[in-house]
Order: sequence, then C-alpha cells, then structure tokens
Amino acid sequence: MKTIKNIKWSVLLVPVVSAFFFVTIITASPKTITDKMDAQEIQTIAVATTETTKDLTAPQPAADPQVPIPANTSTPSTTPAPANTPAKKAQPSRSTGSSSTPSKPAPAKPTSQPTKASAIIATGKQYIGVKYVFGGTTPAGFDCSGFVQYVFAKNGINLPRVSRDQFKIGTSVSFSNLQPGDLVFFSLAKNGVIDHDGIYVGNGQFINASSSKGVTIYTMGTYWKSAYVGAKRVL
Repeated sequence: MKTIKNIKWSVLLVPVVSAFFFVTIITASPKTITDKMDAQEIQTIAVATTETTKDLTAPQPAADPQVPIPANTSTPSTTPAPANTPAKKAQPSRSTGSSSTPSKPAPAKPTSQPTKASAIIATGKQYIGVKYVFGGTTPAGFDCSGFVQYVFAKNGINLPRVSRDQFKIGTSVSFSNLQPGDLVFFSLAKNGVIDHDGIYVGNGQFINASSSKGVTIYTMGTYWKSAYVGAKRVL
C-alpha cells in the first residue's frame, strides 16, 4: 500500500519537477548571455530598443488648426512689389469729332455808336433847363464844356475839361457827315478860337449849355453855321 502511494507521488512530482527545470532553464539562458555582455552594451541596446518602440508607437502630430494651410503651393515671386506706388490717373479720351484745343470765347462786341449816342443824348436831355454857370460842371449849373464833359462821363467816356482841349481829341467829321453824339465846336468871337461846343442830336440840332438859356437844344441855323468851326467823333 505504501509502495503504491510512493508511485503516485512520483508520478505527480515528475511533471512538476520537469516543469520547474524547464522554467529554470528558460530563465537562466538569457541571463547566461547577458552575463557575457558588459553593462554599457546592455544599456545601449535597451535605450535603442526603447526609442525605436516609442517612435513606432508614438502618435503622429496633427496639423495645427490655428495655422492655415496655403492653397497655392507655388513658389512666391522674389521681387518685392514697389511700396506706395501712386495710381496712374486715367487719361481723358480725346474726341475725334472736335478739336482738342478749346475755342476761345468771342470777345464782347463794343456797344454800337448809335446805341451809345442815344444814351448820351438821353442823358443830356435830362438836364434841359439847368441854368448856365461859368465854370460849372454839375447839375447845379453848367457852362458849355462842363455840360459836355459831365454827360459823357455819365456814360463812361472821359473828356478834357475845356472846349479847346475837347476839340483836340477824336476824329474830325465834316458837316455833311454829322451823326448823333458827335461834338460840334464854335467860335462865337468868330476869330477861329474855339470858345463854345455842344452835342449833335440829329436833324440839324445840337444840345448845349447856353449862357442865355442854360441847357437847351438849338437848330444849327444861319447864326450857328457862321460860328461853326468843326466837329469831332469820340464814340
């Protein structure tokens, strides 16, 4: 009976012991290999193995969402654009139907002689009845040349003060060619020296400041024709 029990324990111990030795051999074998290597080589192999494992197992970094990926991957130009370049002004198109040189405005036409003469005569007639004053040059009283000078000045034309000087300006006009607005001159002393003048109003008449009637209109009859010296056109 005892023998049978020993046999059973032997049968049970054989696989256990075999397993124990198998594990011991497997465990001891690498130790034998590593014992032949120095510590530095073991550390180097371990580090290299670790880094390789990390490189293989480490997750790859994703693209940064804050950095936009450019759509155009072409190489940019190395020449910088000039800074602060002023924009070119658009050139106006030239019309083919008209000249490029603007036409000058036509000069204003001067007032015609008849119109100016009518204004002067109308001004003179406003003072009919104003008394004669020797040396007078205002509506308070006129002498002959003072009246002529005042009426023309009211219409923008400056004349000398006395009749003799007024006779020196303008263009000479014959008696047959007299026109309204012409100046007519007389020598009442009948010595050829100008001592009186007036403004011809047409129809053989003139307006003047007479020493006897003041500003009035006379017809150039026999008396005035006998004292007549000449006429001047200043318009």
